[in-house]
Amino acid sequence: MSDDLFPPGRWRARWIWAAPRDGVIPGADGKRHSVALRRDVVLADVPASVPARVCADSRYVLWVNGIEVARGPVRINPRRRKYDVIDLAAALRPGRNRIAAICTHYGDATAWWQPAPILTSAISRGGFLLEAQVGDDLVVSDGSWEATLLAGWSALPPGEGFNGRGGECVDARSLPADWLDADRDLSHWPAAIAYDAHSIGDPGRPEPPTFPHGPYGESPLPQQPPRDVTLTPMPGGFTADEVVAGTLLVEASGPAGAQLTMRTSEFARGDQPGDPTTDPAGGGVIGFSLTLDGTSRVMESVDIFGVRELHVDLPEGAAISRVAVRERLYPVEPGAEFSCSDPLLDRIWAVGRRTVSLCSFDAYIDCPTREQRAWVGDAVVHQMVDLTTNLDWRLARWYPYLAASPRPDGMLPMAVAGDAEHYDVAVIPDWALHWIHGVHNLYRYVGDEDEVRRLLPVAEGVLRWFEPFIDAHGTLLDVPGWVIVDWSSIYTEGVSAGLNGLWGRGLLEFAEMAEWLGDGGRARWARNLHRALAAGFERLWDPTRQRYVDSLVEGADRPMASQNGQAAAIVGGLAPTDRYETLLERLTDADALIHATFAVPDGPAGPGTGVAPGGEALRAGHPEPWWDTDRQIVRAQPFFRYVVHDALVQAGRADLIVSQCRDWKQLLEICPTSWSETWFGGTVSHGWSSTPTRDLMTRVLGVMPAVPGFAEASITPELGDLEWAHGRVPSPYGLISVDVARERFDVDCPVPFTCEGKRYAAGRHSITRAAS
Repeated sequence: MSDDLFPPGRWRARWIWAAPRDGVIPGADGKRHSVALRRDVVLADVPASVPARVCADSRYVLWVNGIEVARGPVRINPRRRKYDVIDLAAALRPGRNRIAAICTHYGDATAWWQPAPILTSAISRGGFLLEAQVGDDLVVSDGSWEATLLAGWSALPPGEGFNGRGGECVDARSLPADWLDADRDLSHWPAAIAYDAHSIGDPGRPEPPTFPHGPYGESPLPQQPPRDVTLTPMPGGFTADEVVAGTLLVEASGPAGAQLTMRTSEFARGDQPGDPTTDPAGGGVIGFSLTLDGTSRVMESVDIFGVRELHVDLPEGAAISRVAVRERLYPVEPGAEFSCSDPLLDRIWAVGRRTVSLCSFDAYIDCPTREQRAWVGDAVVHQMVDLTTNLDWRLARWYPYLAASPRPDGMLPMAVAGDAEHYDVAVIPDWALHWIHGVHNLYRYVGDEDEVRRLLPVAEGVLRWFEPFIDAHGTLLDVPGWVIVDWSSIYTEGVSAGLNGLWGRGLLEFAEMAEWLGDGGRARWARNLHRALAAGFERLWDPTRQRYVDSLVEGADRPMASQNGQAAAIVGGLAPTDRYETLLERLTDADALIHATFAVPDGPAGPGTGVAPGGEALRAGHPEPWWDTDRQIVRAQPFFRYVVHDALVQAGRADLIVSQCRDWKQLLEICPTSWSETWFGGTVSHGWSSTPTRDLMTRVLGVMPAVPGFAEASITPELGDLEWAHGRVPSPYGLISVDVARERFDVDCPVPFTCEGKRYAAGRHSITRAAS
């Protein structure tokens, strides 16, 4: 529909912004500022449909007659600008209508916004863009709009550390309460300025697309329906029953000019060491400031906040009537479900689903309470949870495309569409390999040739980035960048087992996708590299201790080993199959597995110890191990457990997944409603810890695609020690229902499926289980 209404080529709208006022040029100081824009439109009648497209640099909120109709745009590298397509008809009426927007320009890069390169036009200071087809007429952003700079709408100073977030300041005095009402607010604002947004070599047309934004495209994501969660008053602030995430809605009154400030915390009082109102570990450095206008007003933030508690500095004479978080999470289309004979696993499934939702907005983010960055590796778990528990796959499909933003050398930034990409802070080579797994997930579940064909060159660039570091044995040696592998104590110097294993998996997955597309040449290239890698990787095998060491440094005895290294060897196709039984023992021997992290250099960091993840320790170098390296193996943290679980399944022990998922009971003791970042501490709203939610669908119920695109399913349930399990799993063709008991299971599947070597037609089947 949108291609017909909004064909490729030039827009008919102009980029507009507030004109200079009293000698002040909005955005000239490079700092955050906000602008309000509006235009009245008189209609004799309202068409059945009024399609519109809208964009802004950096953020906009759009209202029609006081009804919020859109908020965006989605984060992305500015050279691939996206606009939102919406229908305004439901908010319009015969007579006078007011179309209005508040637009915020951040000035400098944030965790969720990346500025365009310096250019010759003024768009770098902010801009708003709208086209709406109203019957035969076109309403566009141009000089006929009114616009005003909102004094007092700025930013609080950023907090300490890599978090990088400060807060948002809103001043109610800058906008009358009825400014959205076309019948009541009669004030006049200055005319908006329309930018001549063309650059050197451009033919002179001022309408977009304009350099350096590149081609504009329609956003692939829907508008996110909000849900208000009213917070409960407590001494000194407000609290929620769980972590909630969205815009802050504050109803307050007080003297004009009085300023109240709220500081967010993701922890309830007493749940976290230190004072949650001031301790950066508690997230208390992120705030929202509201300046009152002498009346009772309801004001809403532009930014997203993740909140468990709000701690309020309330000036004399001011009062707060209500505080709510207007959750704006990516929607979960209902239908998928899971239940079983163990209520603990039911709870673990639900908490994982909730945690991924808390980290799902216009991108999969690390957590809503602090950074809100779109890390290219973290999101692979979020994606897999959505593919297995959400009938809406648009965000799962958007993730690989959003992150496909390579540097000139082919490597992906560690996080995209924000400050990390803008400033090229660092690269995490293994995170780009997790992203390749995300592309492979897309290939398996969606099976869209065009999508995979567009992403495969980026995957090839990532894999080729490693080629200069291939040693004479075919393994990767001394790879630069932040080779993290995990927040556990994983030694990565020299030849890293974790990194080489993930590279091996990436090569195999790339070859599989290339062959599917008929590209035999690229497939052979990847398989030849993998063949040499497998031969050279054998040097990491410790025959005495019967395990793979984490790293190999020539001339040094390095016996340190981890679950990560063993699992990466299996999923990377580098461990001989006759070694699987031994590796399974290493992966599951609870007596030999220990909790270790470089954040605690001299002892264990067990569940709930409240330790920060350990980024500072990584900069200082790896300390010597404190554990018995001859006997003990380091446990993987929750994120990398998806690889560990995949390795168990690949080694033929999917029946172990049920007991593995019960490890998450210790995270419920840290936070009962959302998952923490690690076993030992960090944030308590990290979607990357949600692997069990995927596994209970794909391993216990056993539902996965058998062919790319899910035109045929594979259903192989593994109950472990459960008596029964029930669930419904999404596919592009509808829900797949599975009821599993020990002796038999019932299936209702909209596509043909295979089970234990036998093929079944689409429909209902009752299957007797083979004796185990």
